[in-house]
Amino acid sequence: MTLKHWCKNLRLAAFIAAFFAHGPLFAEQNKSAYDLVAGTAMAAKELNYQGVFTYEFRGTLRSIKVAHLVRDGQTYERIVHMDGAGHEIVRRGDDVGCLRPGDMLLRGSDLMAESGSGLDDLYSFYIRGNARIAGRLAYMVEIRPKDKLRYGYVVAIDKINGLMLQSMLISQSGKPLERFQYVDISFPVDLGNIQLPEQLVHSQQAPGCLDSSASADPSISMWQPNWLPPGFVLSDIKVDSATGDEAWMYTDGLALFSVFIDSAEKSRRFPPVDAKLGTTVAVLNKVTVGDQHYAICVVGEIPDATAKQIAISIGPLVGTLEGAAQAVK
Repeated sequence: MTLKHWCKNLRLAAFIAAFFAHGPLFAEQNKSAYDLVAGTAMAAKELNYQGVFTYEFRGTLRSIKVAHLVRDGQTYERIVHMDGAGHEIVRRGDDVGCLRPGDMLLRGSDLMAESGSGLDDLYSFYIRGNARIAGRLAYMVEIRPKDKLRYGYVVAIDKINGLMLQSMLISQSGKPLERFQYVDISFPVDLGNIQLPEQLVHSQQAPGCLDSSASADPSISMWQPNWLPPGFVLSDIKVDSATGDEAWMYTDGLALFSVFIDSAEKSRRFPPVDAKLGTTVAVLNKVTVGDQHYAICVVGEIPDATAKQIAISIGPLVGTLEGAAQAVK
């Protein structure tokens, strides 16, 4: 898969994954805002639910139907896009890194322990009142970043079961940039009428997928970032042994960005890029190491200045690439 293809298709996958990364919490009145948000990281391990949610950004509105079920301790989802040509995805909950790269957000709490940071080190949390979303009462929680290196959020969390019913990404000026919101949702005890592909139910792991218990190993990379925003940790890394192409994924537990490194001759086709699509920034920088050419692309829901600083900080590990003594933009 080329860098251009990755940059084009990461966006909606990461958004849907981020939204589904929040799940059951049996909220009580004395829960703090942080408790409410931290509890949602127990996503989708107990609840059966089905519904329709909308995704809105930059004047575009999409409708998506989801059925989420727990069967024999395993979670499954059927996702149907209701607009345009439409398409359907059926996936198993532990197949992280398979259909939706952003699913690595599900590992956010474990990764925070590894980094020594907690969400409350990076964000401030405030309960801002109550709301009614999809006919259900919810707590409104503001998540405000403590620096200018990431965006904030406003989320609605179901008062009874803790499912996240709405999520808005907020700009540094306080403007909503995009919104997920359920418009209809129900919680049937049994969703057994949903038929799942046999190979999905019985397979131990889909081909090419990262096991959810595996740790990302940066030692397999020939590159390294010399600067990262505080709190972001590596959640996934893939290296193509045939081409040398690399894909990294980082999360702070809420925000997500990816780095794609395309090797040698293919990178000649990519001009430098500094672009935004809605809330997603894509910064593509061309690097020459000796007589070899590489393209480095940073894609994610982070401020433009943050993405640029990450991109220009990435360089080869000494001794791993020919001509590593000098890399020029």
